Amino acid sequence: MRVRKKKRLVLLFATGLTLGGLALSMGNTYVAFADSNGPQTITTNNAQKTWVSASDGKLHAQYDGQWVAGNGYHRVNIIKQKGKSGRDSYIFCINFSKESPSNTQMVKKVQSNSAVQWLITDFSKGHDKSFESIDGAGADYDLADYWLYQTAVHLVACPNEKSPYDGNTTGDSVKNFSPAIRDKVYRLVNEAKKHQNESESEIVLNPAKLSFDPSTLNIGSGDFHNNKYEKGFKVPSENMHDVQVHAEDSKNEKYLSGTRKNGSKVDFNNVNADDSLKISVPYNDLTNSSDFSFKVKATGHWNKKAKVAWIYGTNDSKIQDVAKLGIKATTVDMKGSSDMTVHVKPSYGSLTFVKKGSGDNNNKLLPGTEFLLTSDGFMERKTVDNSGRVTFDNLPLGKKYHLKEIKQPNGQYSASYERDIDQLTGDNPQRQVDLGTIINDKTHQPFKITKKNSKGAGIEGAQFVLLRKDYREPVDQISVEDAKKQAFRMVNGELVLGHSDQQPYIATTDKDGNTYFPNVLIPKNEKHDYYAVEIKSPNGYALGTTPIKFPNVGITSPDVVSGEMTDTTQPIPTTGSKYLLIEATVAITITCAVGGYALYESKKNKER
Repeated sequence: MRVRKKKRLVLLFATGLTLGGLALSMGNTYVAFADSNGPQTITTNNAQKTWVSASDGKLHAQYDGQWVAGNGYHRVNIIKQKGKSGRDSYIFCINFSKESPSNTQMVKKVQSNSAVQWLITDFSKGHDKSFESIDGAGADYDLADYWLYQTAVHLVACPNEKSPYDGNTTGDSVKNFSPAIRDKVYRLVNEAKKHQNESESEIVLNPAKLSFDPSTLNIGSGDFHNNKYEKGFKVPSENMHDVQVHAEDSKNEKYLSGTRKNGSKVDFNNVNADDSLKISVPYNDLTNSSDFSFKVKATGHWNKKAKVAWIYGTNDSKIQDVAKLGIKATTVDMKGSSDMTVHVKPSYGSLTFVKKGSGDNNNKLLPGTEFLLTSDGFMERKTVDNSGRVTFDNLPLGKKYHLKEIKQPNGQYSASYERDIDQLTGDNPQRQVDLGTIINDKTHQPFKITKKNSKGAGIEGAQFVLLRKDYREPVDQISVEDAKKQAFRMVNGELVLGHSDQQPYIATTDKDGNTYFPNVLIPKNEKHDYYAVEIKSPNGYALGTTPIKFPNVGITSPDVVSGEMTDTTQPIPTTGSKYLLIEATVAITITCAVGGYALYESKKNKER
């Protein structure tokens, strides 16, 4: 489509929002009013002397007085800003039905709509980076691409405007382009229409950075120092000012602290990228929580600079408005642009100890003993294992606990132990509390009696009573009557002294010659000598003449204290004597064996 040079102005293809009277009459909501950024006026070159076309894929142009043979199909004036070079100097015409500006000063009006802006900013990326380009233009590919993008701009901005010379719209002319070039135009138009807002079509020159390092702050037992859970973080930022850091929930604001590089306290309404910030949570705030989480947010103002398309125009209604690439500087309020999740997993304490009884010289294990540990909002039961140890784990710090023994399966010991545990709280809480060995004092002592004949076989039917005497108080002979008077009585399941209104407790040997005095109540802080006195012998055997002695028995004695009597005489027809006398004609040997413990005590007595 060739026209005379003086009328070429009306054949310009351009894109962008039609502005001035056209924009106002259309009521276009995509127009944003310009601010003071960028040049307020531009001056165009002599557009009447330059034109370009590439509708067949080849470059046809008159530029600075030089002609290239042929016209191609459809040509447009080349409009550039005086004093500028490169792709940023090109100016795109908007109104197809008006004259293009030539040697004209134009005033900035508004920012173009997003679709037009995308076409202009994409063109500015260069031949190898733009969305579309014409490759057959040789060294002058900028001119060919300029024609391509200006054609697409016009189809986006004013597709229904017609040339006053031939009555054709831009779309009418595009139908006659070579298929490859026509497809490029359509792809550009379709892509431009996808960009519906300013941020999608501009080119940001200084991207903002506002983040947290780390993005998630995990605080655990390794971060527990000086009664607080503490860990540091930073808020890196670029092209930002007035950065503020705050807890999302104001009640957690107290956990934020920090220092600047010069050692001064951080102002959280104006945080620097190199400030050392810290989360500090007192451990007492986590005593009733297994996990504690909250969010910290950063906001600020972005000093944004972006390439956009400005619209320029004149007061002459016959002259087209144009779109020109420019810089827009704005301040963007970035609210809630970044946040950090803080997870505080509290450090837990433990309580451990070994449970033993005082028997066997404080070495008696008491498995099965149960303990109850309680505190505000906490209760846990534990049972002593076979090694005697108890461990309470996962105890929240900052609590005062109470430990109580609630069950003692061994009847020789009472379940009486309890105490407060305050090592897990205070100014310097421990995290591992070891109470060492907890000793239960023995309250009851069993005694075992064995009577044998001269051949070592057990004698069945021998009867004994048990006496208690002061330590080292001798008992050589005692009548049966006196022995019964001084003997232990069974009262409420335990053997005790006194209670003369009760019958003495009599233990009778079984077929193996064994018998027991169970559950004998023993004084807590005293040691005594105990004596088993035979009060009746079986038919054919003599009555034992010397009591069996159990010396120095107390709470540290073995579990069972044992003694033995041996009858070495020939069996005689008697039921026993009234008195325990030493008969010259009867050889009675009484052997007192007090087990391992008696041997131990005898050694101690020798040392005395």
